[in-house]
Amino acid sequence: KARRLALHITILFAFWLILSGKLEVKYLIFGVASAALVTFVTQDLLEPEARQRKKTPSRVISPLKTAWGLFSYFVWLIYEIVQSNLQVAYIVLHPKLPIEPGLLRFRTRLQSRVGHILLANSITLTPGTITVDLTEGTYLVHALVPQAAGSLLEAKMQNKLEMIFGEPEEPQPEIRWVREDGTLL
Repeated sequence: KARRLALHITILFAFWLILSGKLEVKYLIFGVASAALVTFVTQDLLEPEARQRKKTPSRVISPLKTAWGLFSYFVWLIYEIVQSNLQVAYIVLHPKLPIEPGLLRFRTRLQSRVGHILLANSITLTPGTITVDLTEGTYLVHALVPQAAGSLLEAKMQNKLEMIFGEPEEPQPEIRWVREDGTLL
């Protein structure tokens, strides 16, 4: 456990160092202290789940693999956010304002609390969609147009997060799209 904590602190400190670019001793001490504080405060988010799961070779994920997976996920998410920004800008600037708002409900197999939180926040960060409710793995999402929920409909977001947390890949979810007037699409 001590090695795992040391590795987490090292990864967070390296990330802090890359972002800050400060090499003075006082900043380095602050960076290590910040990384240690974040590691100790957040270890309970990850540890109980790791203890509850049966540790099979496919379930054991190294912190470096997780860090790389999160980095690549965030790069992909930024791309999705930019793409959605352009789509929402088109909708807003279009003279006829072609919106078709609706709610969609789907269930995911994500086991990790952190995974659920990341998915809900990723949905909300993506323009044109917002997570309205998350209860026991079932999400309720509002979208301006059905296309705004594209990566959810194809389970792209869910599958990327499941790979990071070592969970089985999600089949395309059964999603119900309900228009504002209550009719199903």
